[in-house]
Amino acid sequence: MRHVLSIIAITLAPCLASSAFGWGCDGHQTVALIARAHLTPAVSAAVDDLLRANPIDAALNRYCKDRPDDLMADAATWADDFRITSGNPWHFVDVPRSVTSRTSLDPWCPPIGPSVGGKDAPGCVVNAIDYQLAILRDKSAAAAARATALRYVIHFLGDIHQPLHDIDNHDQGGNCTTMQFNGDDRLTNLHTIWDSRLIRSELESRKLTDTTYAAALDARFAAKYDSLAAEPVDDPAAWAWESNALARSVAYGNLEPGLPVFQSGPELVCASEREKAQALHIVIGEAYIAKALPVIDEQLATAGFRLAYLLNAAF
Repeated sequence: MRHVLSIIAITLAPCLASSAFGWGCDGHQTVALIARAHLTPAVSAAVDDLLRANPIDAALNRYCKDRPDDLMADAATWADDFRITSGNPWHFVDVPRSVTSRTSLDPWCPPIGPSVGGKDAPGCVVNAIDYQLAILRDKSAAAAARATALRYVIHFLGDIHQPLHDIDNHDQGGNCTTMQFNGDDRLTNLHTIWDSRLIRSELESRKLTDTTYAAALDARFAAKYDSLAAEPVDDPAAWAWESNALARSVAYGNLEPGLPVFQSGPELVCASEREKAQALHIVIGEAYIAKALPVIDEQLATAGFRLAYLLNAAF
């Protein structure tokens, strides 16, 4: 999916095919903070040492200005900032909404080739995790390359657990839709709602910061952290299918009126898809929010837990 950062999604989505910024600032930082709490002391120190010694380019325009005082949380949104200039497609996997059973992701996840013209070659979030994880695990690789890989891994664990990063309804993962959110006068799109609007509304209503939100989710889903110990440390394909199922059943499935399953065509015209959704007069109200927020909370916690297991094994 071509997901666009929440605030700029409406203006840029028609122009940028394949631009996706999952979870926004709050979500990505929350995932990193949850993971931090479960790193071993040695791994936590190694992560900080690697990031501190190989800092983010000070000239890079950072969208998330208010970042927690934590190097992992700061790194969590770097891949979206960098993507504005690099244009890589690694943040999503475009499984059609019409596909309802698990199968090979190869049709929607082309192999990652060598860098071309300074831009990352095609791939998807599934093999991008594997690709960057291999660099991170390679202790003989240049420290700068490993730091970049670490930033990608932190970010992509968030992306793959955002349900609308693992599905496509011929609408750029919900970017090419138009609907009303919780009484707002201005229309928005489904992807923006899942990226940031739902999370931001929860933080504001509960008067939480990213740090206190992360701590609350960590405590609430503590039993799940223990249960994840029995699964493979890295299984991005399985994670993508989990998120895809949630996108179908919750993100799209609870819309009223329902958004039809649109068949992919030879070329996506985002404006046309938005018009189709707008004609349905979909409203995201309290009933939808009550079903979506528990899913978002658990996905953020699960992403943080899996990131912690992955980094503890990688270092």
